[in-house]
Amino acid sequence: MDLTADEYARRDADRLKQILAGPPVTWLFLGDSITQAALHTRGRRGFVEHFAERVRGELARVRDAVINTGVSGSRAEDALPEFHWRVGRFAPDVVFAMFGTNDAADGPDGVRSFRYALDQVVQRSRDIGATVVLQTPPTVTAGGPRDPQVLARYAAEVRDLAHDLGVVLVDHQARWSEACDDAWFDDPSHPSAVGHIEMARTVFEVAGVADESSATYSLRLEEASAP
Repeated sequence: MDLTADEYARRDADRLKQILAGPPVTWLFLGDSITQAALHTRGRRGFVEHFAERVRGELARVRDAVINTGVSGSRAEDALPEFHWRVGRFAPDVVFAMFGTNDAADGPDGVRSFRYALDQVVQRSRDIGATVVLQTPPTVTAGGPRDPQVLARYAAEVRDLAHDLGVVLVDHQARWSEACDDAWFDDPSHPSAVGHIEMARTVFEVAGVADESSATYSLRLEEASAP
């Protein structure tokens, strides 16, 4: 019997809880330079590394593997011909996928093809048995190479796709649109080390591993930005 989108979402949210209470698994993060955390963290941890510290260190899931296949400049469509290399060969149990920042360079006319490519990423990940978590990209600032309003349309498409396919969603864009400040950016399009802490916190909350007593979850912004 086919599941509805809501049933998929509930199933996958429950599966994340079960995964965190079960045997060792492989977590894979797929995306662009924000996922890769190239350059703009200035040598500090990116959000994927914070996730690894929380899960493998603080939660003592030392046999879990956390794999980062983010590639600077990558778009959702780039993940399709590279899917086996970046995802399939690792046989992940969970795939966190985040695209949109580079895709938004195509403007509003590119939204449809972006949605198709991201849909394929979800379907191919499910085909290899992975639970999928979609992430909206964090917002960008005006004056940079990306138009914040255009990127917001791409983020809305991610939300819509997550709803339609019943995928767990981490909505960085919504949080950043409500609460971010200048310290969260290294440049108009990339989070700083501080921004990556905030992204990690949002991932922790959705994954059900947020805890104020956690050094990783409660890491102070000034600690991340200190020289």
